[in-house]
Order: sequence, then C-alpha cells, then structure tokens
Amino acid sequence: MSILFPTDFSEQSTRAFGYALEFAKKMNSTITLLHVYRLPVSYTGYDDPRTSGISEEVITATEHATEERLKLFKEELMNKYMSHHPEMVRVLGMLRMGFPGEETIRVAEEISASHIVMHVEHKKKINRVLFGSTTVHVMKKSKAPVITIPENYEFHEIKKIAYATDLTFSDNEIISRLLALAELFDAEVKCFHVHDSNLKVEGSIIDDFIEQYKSEANKRRITFQLIDNLSVLDGIEYFVKENQIDLLAIMKQKHYWLDFADKDISKQLAFHADVPLLVYHE
Repeated sequence: MSILFPTDFSEQSTRAFGYALEFAKKMNSTITLLHVYRLPVSYTGYDDPRTSGISEEVITATEHATEERLKLFKEELMNKYMSHHPEMVRVLGMLRMGFPGEETIRVAEEISASHIVMHVEHKKKINRVLFGSTTVHVMKKSKAPVITIPENYEFHEIKKIAYATDLTFSDNEIISRLLALAELFDAEVKCFHVHDSNLKVEGSIIDDFIEQYKSEANKRRITFQLIDNLSVLDGIEYFVKENQIDLLAIMKQKHYWLDFADKDISKQLAFHADVPLLVYHE
C-alpha cells in the first residue's frame, strides 16, 4: 500500500508532506514522492516556442538536474520530519516527464495508491483556497481518494471526520471506509445532510441510517444529523466550524453543487481554508 504525494518542491508541499506522513504511519503504508517535469522550451524565433530543436544533451541534462533536485528535496523532508518519527515510513522517489495532472493519475493507477495527498494555496484576503489546474484535474479524474491540504495547515490529531451525505444507498460504502479510517485515528465520523426544508422523508432516512449503524452509534463512533440551510455550501461551512471538524469527506460525482469543471471552484470551497478535504470517487 502506498500514498502518492505529488510535489512541486515548494514550501507548501513541504508542509503538506507532514500530513501524508501521519497518514502513512497510521495506515502502515509507504509514500511515493512524485515530481513531474517538462522539458525546457527551445525558442527558434520571435515568440515561436518549439520543442523539436531540443538536443539529447539538453534532455539528459534536464533529467539529471531534476533527479538531483528530487534527491535533495527528499533529504530535506527526511531531516525535517523523520527525526520526530522513530517508526520510519519508507519514502520512494519517482520522476515522470509530461503533464503533472495526467502523470499523477497514471502513477496512482500503476502503484494502486490508497490515497493521493496534494497541497492547495489559500488567499487570506479573499478567504479562498485556490486550486491549480493540476489539482482540479486529479480531483476530477482520480479513482483513488484525494486529500487536499490547505496552505500553512499543520497536522494535528484527527478526532472528528465529517461526511457530507446525500442520504442515498451509495453512501454506505463511503461510510464504511470512513469508519475504517476513523478506527486508525480513534476518531468519530459525523455524517450530516444539508437541506432547505423540513422534509419528513429526510428525517426518516436519517433514522434508517442510525438504525443501520446502531452498533457504531452506541459506541459513539458515528452520528447522523440534518442541517437546515438554504445554501448547501453555507450549511457545510457552518457544520465544519461548529463541530471543529478535522477532516471533511465528500463524494465527487454526487455533489452537483460542487462543479469541478468550474475554473473558479475556489469560490465554492471557502470552508476548505481551514480543514483538509477528502474527495472520494463514486
């Protein structure tokens, strides 16, 4: 089992690695440190970028330089984190040439990654998380669960995992996976559904879920709750803050309100500035 950690060698990536490391320890898995690079563009005329003129020497030099950079980055991570973790986690380095989003998906499938952990940028002035094109591509296409870490987020023990449910049958698989994850961290799973009306049917479905997971509920490992709000996103933000959630899980395909094709997806995820997001593929 391996956690895939794509990196651009940035400071934000260094911080996010600490989160991946804690996950790897709990899951008894390795971490695959992936860097995807592209060849330098050869300019043969005014504003006329071409790659056909790149020599074998340039290709080889670029590859060697990137290999060295990955090696140094890995050493930096070991020095920063491993001294505090006597139970060592095996970290593997991997280089790929191409488009970062596509290669990340490809490598995740090759190594059967249990999770992909990525960092995202937070703009304080506008209180938004900014998703780069690579992150959005991976969130849209990955079959492995994707965990995105807000900028400057420092890992702390996960005790409350929230799941934004749509109260459908397919939630059962995700809930089972979250209960297994929660057991590793000795955490509680808090399932909630945001609705804009007092529908009796939703209350009835919640009761059915409580009965289905009665054993776990009695052990206080899982709870179910309805949240009244005209805006699903506002309801989620309220729940996350009110319950001091440590990790928020969603199922990608089901959440029509979360448009992963929207270039300004950051507007939809203001709550993500304070809590990591775990995105499951249906």
